Amino acid sequence: MDVLVLDDCSPDPGYSGEIQALCSELGLQYYRSPRNLGIPRNVNLGLLRAMDAGYDFVIIANSDVLFSESLPDTMVEAAASDPSIGSVTAWSNNVSIFSLPNDDPDLYLRDQDRVNWLSTSIYGNFGAAAVDIPAGISFCILIPVPVLRHVGLMDPVYGRGYCEETDWSLRSKSLGYRITLSPSSFAYHQGGGTNVEAGLLSSGHTSVPAHERIIDHRYPLFRSQVEAFVNSETLDNLRSGATKKILVDAARQWGYSVVAGLNPSGSGSVGPVVRIEESQGTFAAVVRYIGFEQILPRYENVPQGLFEFFGSAPTSVRVIEPAGRLGDVTTGFGALGAHVQREVCYPSRV
Repeated sequence: MDVLVLDDCSPDPGYSGEIQALCSELGLQYYRSPRNLGIPRNVNLGLLRAMDAGYDFVIIANSDVLFSESLPDTMVEAAASDPSIGSVTAWSNNVSIFSLPNDDPDLYLRDQDRVNWLSTSIYGNFGAAAVDIPAGISFCILIPVPVLRHVGLMDPVYGRGYCEETDWSLRSKSLGYRITLSPSSFAYHQGGGTNVEAGLLSSGHTSVPAHERIIDHRYPLFRSQVEAFVNSETLDNLRSGATKKILVDAARQWGYSVVAGLNPSGSGSVGPVVRIEESQGTFAAVVRYIGFEQILPRYENVPQGLFEFFGSAPTSVRVIEPAGRLGDVTTGFGALGAHVQREVCYPSRV
């Protein structure tokens, strides 16, 4: 694997020099355009280099991403699973409608070790799967070079950027190629960058309306295809499967804790935390870990339900009175061998 850094004539004083020096130190290829080209033309430089140098695959990526160590391998593995695949988009916390939701990715996911761990976990659930999606996202997208030769480059009609990868992927689809997402290929994506400051986006916008009109004119069925995809169960199944795998793997590695009763919060656990509340005669349980969350079914037998979900008993259970029927739940956790701590957060007599 070779790395080429394409500096689109950065206006920040000293930035280009620092990047060029770092690339030289790391043995990476570097090219700085003599003037700002905008996203589509800058991307095309990378695509042209891939064709001229005879590479098998090319990955285009933004500068505000953290790859997992395994990401290039898993993307290639997904692409190689079917010769009709024209592109593979990586999964991320910030990848348009295909995102894996996280409460605070800048806090929880902007860490190389954590991104590596997440990718390993998710790969255990999805492997080399390539899921069909309406359009690719070029924050991190892999294209087989033979496909690139057939489809061509990004269309410069999109000026300084936005919607060019939608146009490219829809062109590829019209030629019979699949547009796919690799749920095992996870990358943290900060998103936004300096696009508003640089004038690529208007404040409050996530795209360029004029460019969207070009897409609507060229591909009048595209919006309805996106709507049908969003309304299908595909995204929900992907997100649920990934989140459960992350929560279960974390619990196996670090254990999990349970807090229940009156306004339960906090646990001090490094692993997942399950919050339980009684509501209308049943128990609502929500699992949280590093910004990921999953609402569990309303178990009649909460301890047994959590045991089946995680495959083990909790490492600790904290019950805050008044707990109502949670007293029975506490007994159930004790029977599983969990350490139960009961607390009273108000005076015993008023």
